[in-house]
Amino acid sequence: MADRETREPLLESGKKEFLEKGYMKASLRKICADAGVTTGALYFFFKDKEDLFGAISEPPLKALTEILNENFSADVEAISQAPAPDELNAHELVDHDEFVMRLVHHVYSNYDAFILLLTKSQGSKYENCVDSLVETIEQFYLAMSEKIGAHYGSKVNRYMLHWLTHIMVDSFIHLITHECDEAKAVQYMMRIMNFILNGWQKAVFE
Repeated sequence: MADRETREPLLESGKKEFLEKGYMKASLRKICADAGVTTGALYFFFKDKEDLFGAISEPPLKALTEILNENFSADVEAISQAPAPDELNAHELVDHDEFVMRLVHHVYSNYDAFILLLTKSQGSKYENCVDSLVETIEQFYLAMSEKIGAHYGSKVNRYMLHWLTHIMVDSFIHLITHECDEAKAVQYMMRIMNFILNGWQKAVFE
């Protein structure tokens, strides 16, 4: 059997088992049996259960991080090039609607992988992936807020910045885990983003 013809069934049966039982309770024997291969075949492709879990969930997570980095880097660049303080509105400088559509589409195109990361990864090295995302997003928001604050002579409230970042990420996670329809998720996420962005400057500066 070709490598791909062995690996793909393992990924599919692994995803099914992880979704049903979670990382900690998932059985490699069951995964192999469902894939129609021996446990030896599994260890030919994956070091262990965590490696298999990562092969399913990590590529979409990395792609998500790239989307976030690209968007927030554009935000920081747009704010850096704004010629006057009254033009420093991140909500207007960057097309956040396009970003939301791209972000939601990526997540829902890899829906099972993100459900695994968000709800089934306890006991693996991926169980803190949300904290890593918050940290990444917070650093970009800090860079943007400091540039805006410098124009207005305002100081960034780091506690509020951290809190609002968590609110945004937590609201997105709640949406993913409770809404299966991508089109509805886009609509709801745009409302969430508009709500947060419109109040951002009032909340994070002092």
